[in-house]
Parts: sequence; structure tokens; C-alpha cells
Amino acid sequence: MHAAFVLPRSFPYRGGYENSLLALAKYLVAHGHRATVFTTVADDLESFWLPGFKTFPQEQITADGVIIRRFPICYNKLRRRATRVLGLAPYWRWKAQYWRPSFRVPGLPEALREVDADLFHIGPLPYNGLMYAGLHAGELRDLPVVATPCSHLGEPGSDEVVQHYLQPHQVAMLQRCQKVFCMTQTERDRLQNLGIAADKLAITPFGIDLQTSLGGNPDFLRQRYNVDGAVVLHLGMKAFDKGSHTVVEAMKLAWARGSNAWLVMAGPSLSTFDDFIATAGKDCPRLLNLPTFPENEKRDLLASATIVAQPSRVESLGLVLIEAWANKKPVIAADIAVSRELITSCTGGITVPFGNAAQLAAAIEKLLSDPGAGRRLGTGGYAKAANYDGEIAWRRYMTELEPVVGKLELLS
Repeated sequence: MHAAFVLPRSFPYRGGYENSLLALAKYLVAHGHRATVFTTVADDLESFWLPGFKTFPQEQITADGVIIRRFPICYNKLRRRATRVLGLAPYWRWKAQYWRPSFRVPGLPEALREVDADLFHIGPLPYNGLMYAGLHAGELRDLPVVATPCSHLGEPGSDEVVQHYLQPHQVAMLQRCQKVFCMTQTERDRLQNLGIAADKLAITPFGIDLQTSLGGNPDFLRQRYNVDGAVVLHLGMKAFDKGSHTVVEAMKLAWARGSNAWLVMAGPSLSTFDDFIATAGKDCPRLLNLPTFPENEKRDLLASATIVAQPSRVESLGLVLIEAWANKKPVIAADIAVSRELITSCTGGITVPFGNAAQLAAAIEKLLSDPGAGRRLGTGGYAKAANYDGEIAWRRYMTELEPVVGKLELLS
């Protein structure tokens, strides 16, 4: 089997979705199949829409047998405005191709129509244009198309997030896929309620790579950065929707009340967060703001943490929470449906309302003042993390793929 993955970014960019899809592609290759990733040159999130941000070369590379082909992004303003007009039409195919946040990727549709694939995999939402390109290529050639949409449902009582993820034209694309992989029961139920057939929906959460998550040095932050005492770790993309701003404001409240804990933020950031921290960070002497870190340091950061705080409203699963649990660390997440499902099933952490710095500060102070409670939460999460081992996750995917592509010795 030759699987063609269509996604916005890929290696060497590192993100939860991107890492997981690359791991799945590598799993296919290791089991005698072929995998090609069709993606863009984007590195920074802003580079999808604005020139001048970080990009990768337009080229073809190989990562452990997986072919990765990168295509350019069109920044022509007149063309973009014209396509936005087309996206206003009440026709789902035009909306999928042209409405926000779609963007034109020259050469990609042609390459998808020519590749000798047996299967197309598309996702994640809300990158409609790329998903449509993969879906349309499959339809033209009568090949199966599957999707991992990673729907973000946002916080209760607000449509600020979900309005970008489950619009009618997006649902229409998923309805035409032969299989839709869901991260949680919450996501599956929402998609079924929106009209996607139950037999197309499978709960197949991503897994974690234990080799890059476990065995870290618990003294890493002290030895490398002279960080002493308790550490509140915020890991991954730094952005408003990820709760990064709220974490900073919460720690400022805790510090004002006498806390000596450190806040360590590690990972890439949006320019809006950079602007925010340039001002907010001036009065934070116990803040360590680290840029993108080498993959082999993730385990050290996790091992060095006392608490992992990820109060994000844009999650379809929450791999950082699971990686924290694998290290027996308690977590604090935003009170969104998918995080509640994950945390309440194992009592591995605390949820707080998104954007509420006061409640987040109280949760942080509670765990810091009661190490026993933190250990109990970490232990509860640790038992849950075993269910998300990467090998288990990819075999689950393969089992669900078999009826879609036929008996191709998928599990050989």
C-alpha cells in the first residue's frame, strides 16, 4: 500500500499532529508499505498567510523512509481576495477550497492527482483547502480518503473556537471520507450529531513516543539554567488560545502572594505572544522563557517539572498531558470537554475555566502546597498514560484502515 498524507506542516516542524502523522507514516514504512507526505513550506503558523515568517525550502526530503514533499504558499493579495469572494458562494466545495483559513498551494493539487497512491489521508481542520485537495484527488481517481480532523470544540458557552472547525462545508468533506479518526468519545459524539455516519467514525487517539518522553534528568533545569525549587512547566506552542498568557498572569498572582516557584515556558511562539511577554515578562524574575528546544530535551523538561500547566482551549486530545502523566506529573488543563474526558477518567489533574488567571493561580498554589496531592494525581495519570503508547495507537489505526483499503497485509 502507498499512503499519501496531506497536511499543512511536517518534519522538521514539530507539533503534536505533525509528529503523530509522521510516526504513523514511519510505522507504515516499517511494515513494508510506502508513505509520502504532501505539505507546505510553512514553519511559523503565520507563514501560512503572511510573507516574512519562517519557512522551509521547497524540496523533497526523506525521513526514515517516508518521503516528504514541500510546496510553496501563494501570497498574492489580489488572488487571495478573489478567492475569498468565491468562498462566499453557498456551495460547500467552493467554501472548502476558498473560504478562510484556506490558502493556495501551487503545484499541490496536480501532484496529488499524479501520485501512485492507494489511499489519501487528510487533516487537520481547519485547513480546508489542503483537506479538499486530498479529498478531490481521491474522488477523481476513485481512491479511498480517510481523515483525522482533530476537531477543536472550545470551551463551554463560547463558539470562538468551534466556529472555525465544524462548519457545514467542513462536515461535508468529512461525510465523503471512508473513515474519520477521532481522538476522543467527545469528538466522535459531536461529529455523529452533525450527520457523519456512525460506522465511519473510529476512536483512535494518537500515542506518545516513550523514548522521547521518559528517562529525563530531573536536575536539568537546575544544572542548565540555575532554576531552583518547584517548577510550573508550560510546554509547546505559546499562544493565547493555548492559555500561555493566562499562565503568566496566574504566576504573577502566585508570586505576589509569596510563591517562589519558577514558571518555565518552552516551545515555539506566535508573534502575539512575543509582543505580550515583552511587556508582561518584565516583572517576572522567576520566568524562564525558552524557544523551540531539541527533541531530546523534552524528557528533561518533563522530568524537571513539579506541575505541568496546559490550560488550552484548542485541543483535540492533549498529548502534553499524557507525556506529563508518563512522568507521574500532575496536570492543570482548561475546562473543555476533551480535557474533562481525559482527566476525569483517571483523576490525573485539575481543570480550570479557560482564561481565568485567578482560578489557575489557586490550582497551582494548591498543588505546590500539597506535594502529596500532586503525587496522587501524577500516579493516577501514570496509569492512564500506558493506554497511549505509540505502538498501540498505530496498530489501532491499522486495524481501522484494513476494511477501507482491503486485505493488503496491513499488520504484517
